[in-house]
Amino acid sequence: MANPFNRPSIPDYFISSPLVALLYPLHQVLLRLRGPPRLPPADAHPIRVVCISDTHALEWPNVPDGDLLIHAGDLCNDGSVREIQAAVDWLRSLPHPHKVVIGGNHDSYFDTRSRLEEDRDDQTSNGYAAVSASTASIRSLDDITAPSRIDWGDIHYLQHSAVTLEFTPPSSSDTDSISSSTSALTSSRPRNLTIYGAPQIPAIVPMGPEHAFTYPPHHDAWSRTVPPDTDILITHTPPQAHLDMSPIYSIGCPNLLAESWRVRPLLHVFGHVHYAAGKEPIFWDEAQRAWERLCASRRPRAKYSRILALLGFMRDLLDPAGWVDVARVVFYGVLGVVWAQVWGGENNGGGWFVNAACMYRDSGRLRNPPQVITL
Repeated sequence: MANPFNRPSIPDYFISSPLVALLYPLHQVLLRLRGPPRLPPADAHPIRVVCISDTHALEWPNVPDGDLLIHAGDLCNDGSVREIQAAVDWLRSLPHPHKVVIGGNHDSYFDTRSRLEEDRDDQTSNGYAAVSASTASIRSLDDITAPSRIDWGDIHYLQHSAVTLEFTPPSSSDTDSISSSTSALTSSRPRNLTIYGAPQIPAIVPMGPEHAFTYPPHHDAWSRTVPPDTDILITHTPPQAHLDMSPIYSIGCPNLLAESWRVRPLLHVFGHVHYAAGKEPIFWDEAQRAWERLCASRRPRAKYSRILALLGFMRDLLDPAGWVDVARVVFYGVLGVVWAQVWGGENNGGGWFVNAACMYRDSGRLRNPPQVITL
């Protein structure tokens, strides 16, 4: 069986579903032509969010400046307090006023099922014995262990928890060089953002006990877990059909995607899938619904051999529901472009999906640059 975390070849996509493989680039072009999915409030200072993930005990040399730094998990490799603390010390040295971090499947210390022997104590051992595999991934560390041994400093660590941060605009001395016309667009009013973080991942391949926060792939570890007032959602796993080997070989979580639809955050940051780093505008509309239906219907074909996958040609040609969804993706995508670029309409209510994995594939090197989003 091929490793689902390695990107298949382009012929594999086309053989499995030529309809979806050909639609994918058009869909991406239409998304970009629609413009930003959401603009900063006209009466407030924009917030610059810098997103990184999957640094695996390495340090990106020049992290961009910003108001908020987010790390979406896999700080280290072996999950030890030693490696995690070294990564945290690096993050603490960065100048960003606000920093938020969640764990990933390699950050074993934060899941009592996966904690290394060297990092356990008596209380942890008792808690470990009492926690079942079906519940550990969705319970907070604070429920079952002693206080963390990590010195976080000014960093907010989230594990099935939320924090609300206040962002104040630059002082007048910092904005002297800004033209009066630009200054008129902003206000001294502070802004608040509520950020929720959760680390759990579906175990789509067999994972040993050293991997943290895993849950069976068909288990719903997400429904009704994210507060509805969440502005920024941070998870380690991607949602299905977005920056996760999409479209046919999608390995994200469908239940997380449904939860994102329910909450509709301004920004959803994740990592885990190194091959799919990047950012994607989200509009929560019929084009997106149709695209996700197509991906979900073709997803089982990723398990087929090439010979069986060849049947995808016939299935696509004889699938009326698939053709209807293709038409919906194109029609509503073009309508969105006309609304934004021809009629001058403003996109409201959309957001961003960001796969912030810095690790380049499985190379052991950080080559995917940090992603920067302005809210």
